[in-house]
Amino acid sequence: MRTPRLLAVAAAASLALLSACGTVGSNSSPDQAQEPKPVSEVTIGFAQRQMDAPYYAAMEAMAQERARAEGFHLLFQNAGGDPVTQLNQVQAMLAQGVDALVVNAISPETQRTQLEQAAGEVPVLFVDTSIPDVGLTAVQSNNKEIGRLSGLLTAQRFGSGATIQVAILNGGPNDEIVGPARQEGFLAGLTEGGVTPEVVASATATYTQEEAVPATESMLAAHPETDLVLGLNDSMALGALSVLRNQGNSTVLVAAAADGQKEALAEIANGGCTGQYVSTGLNSPSLAAEQVFDIAVGVATGQLDPATVQKISLTQAAGIGCENVSEYYDPSSVF
Repeated sequence: MRTPRLLAVAAAASLALLSACGTVGSNSSPDQAQEPKPVSEVTIGFAQRQMDAPYYAAMEAMAQERARAEGFHLLFQNAGGDPVTQLNQVQAMLAQGVDALVVNAISPETQRTQLEQAAGEVPVLFVDTSIPDVGLTAVQSNNKEIGRLSGLLTAQRFGSGATIQVAILNGGPNDEIVGPARQEGFLAGLTEGGVTPEVVASATATYTQEEAVPATESMLAAHPETDLVLGLNDSMALGALSVLRNQGNSTVLVAAAADGQKEALAEIANGGCTGQYVSTGLNSPSLAAEQVFDIAVGVATGQLDPATVQKISLTQAAGIGCENVSEYYDPSSVF
């Protein structure tokens, strides 16, 4: 079961977040300690990038649970993957008087200026996808390291000395930081494990299982020699697996660079060390949301001095394969 292990990590991480390191941004007033304020009078905005994958839904569930338990008001918005929509939603939440704003950014390149302006009005905290040097802090996974650890496990399956053809399901043109880091890490893990990867195709599936299906079909039709379909998250990898099963193809393997979604962990557990779903990486949405809302509530109530908040906090990184999946698989978890 993964829940006890993650709770221990969350406790340690929450303590680490209180150590002094300064702030990401250079804004003065939002980053200064505020007068104490009852949590019942606090409003926190959460601008989520999309909701069409379980990872993002699990983040919202954690945020809603925190709001109910602690009594603060949560304004939640789903941008549906559109960076302009997200910026409009941020402006609307600022107009409603939020005390702090949690953002899972969509396009760091195109959203930088507007979110810098928002960070000049209220504390802005990023979760999952951040914008470098903007806002108070960022809580996210070490995407490159998670990908590397998953890649190492997949390399063990193919064996040192192998050369493999890889087709990749990516997050799309707005995925400027997270996806590329995961892909780089996974391919580096394969190489570190003695496997030579040859990327023969890459297709956009925007982190969803549904879009991964036609993308996988197209890649396999054009490249039937593919040995591995890599999804940059579990949802896309699960979409690829469904295509392979529908085609009766049991020779092409599937792996994910990150997430640890329970459906993927079930596939790994059920297939064992000869199964078709080889590996993934731990990227806990609940842990990330828990940490970022610890900070948001603390800063908004004035109980936490923004000057003591770390610039960036990375959640636990781990590769998950057939030999350790039991440590992380919890069939009753949200994600």
